Amino acid sequence: MQNLIMYREGQHSWITWIKKRIANNLNFICLFQGATGIGKTWSAISMSYMLDNEFSSNQIVFEFKELMDVINSDWFKQKKIKIIIFDEPQITISNRNWQSTVNKMMNYLLSTFRHQNIILIFCSPYRDFLDSQSMKLLHCVFECEGINKKTNMSRVRPKIQQYNSYMKKTYQHALFVIKGKKTIPLRDWYVPKPPIHLVNEYESKKTLFTDKLNQEIRRKVEELTTVKKPMTLPNGFVRRPLTKKQEEVMRILAYHTQEETAKILKVHQTAIHSSKELAMKKGYTVEEFKERDEKDIDKPIISVV
Repeated sequence: MQNLIMYREGQHSWITWIKKRIANNLNFICLFQGATGIGKTWSAISMSYMLDNEFSSNQIVFEFKELMDVINSDWFKQKKIKIIIFDEPQITISNRNWQSTVNKMMNYLLSTFRHQNIILIFCSPYRDFLDSQSMKLLHCVFECEGINKKTNMSRVRPKIQQYNSYMKKTYQHALFVIKGKKTIPLRDWYVPKPPIHLVNEYESKKTLFTDKLNQEIRRKVEELTTVKKPMTLPNGFVRRPLTKKQEEVMRILAYHTQEETAKILKVHQTAIHSSKELAMKKGYTVEEFKERDEKDIDKPIISVV
């Protein structure tokens, strides 16, 4: 049975079960799931340290690109136990954006990296950041239920995932441990707090990630706010926005002739002339594009209906 393991003195049975998968030339994909601040990542780090006491914060990533960088790095390939924690994956991977390149690449990765014997741990508030195809590849979900402040231990309820392609349904099972003449189901796992050096290194990385994310959110909000701000000419005329093609043509015409612009965009001169005429009817001139500071050349002209 896939959810049965012999008890081993001095080692938690979940650690034994995961190591057995790796020894059998398999990988292990799991999810630590729970509300914000409930101890998901700390539990994942603690489990990783139990599996490999040389686990480092370099194996904790926040973006898909970082994940691939670690997988392809020489130092990671040389490790006996290859573990990666992908924290907050819902930020860069979402089944609501399942057609994106990143989501497709994640699906390909989960489907093909079995032979690398990698232990990939996701930490997310919910499980549906992955699309249905990727969800079928999860081997286990660790439901985090809270931290005991007195004991510094997290209560986790692990559930082995078994997808039945015939029934098109995923079944969940507890891990059963054979100890002596008894077979005991493991319902809960009380995971200790990880080593303090890993906690500090993780918190520093998380702060950098959050700061970067906040800056990106602010930038996008500013863009949305700017786009909605009307541009009224001195005569009171409010200009309608340019189409992407019209704006592109006007930008290039600010520094090139009509013939050169047509060659750059690989279109006929009549198309350039038409876009220019439509832009001018909306109240735009080539000169205002040319007068703009060079550092702002990629910013759109501000205008709305």
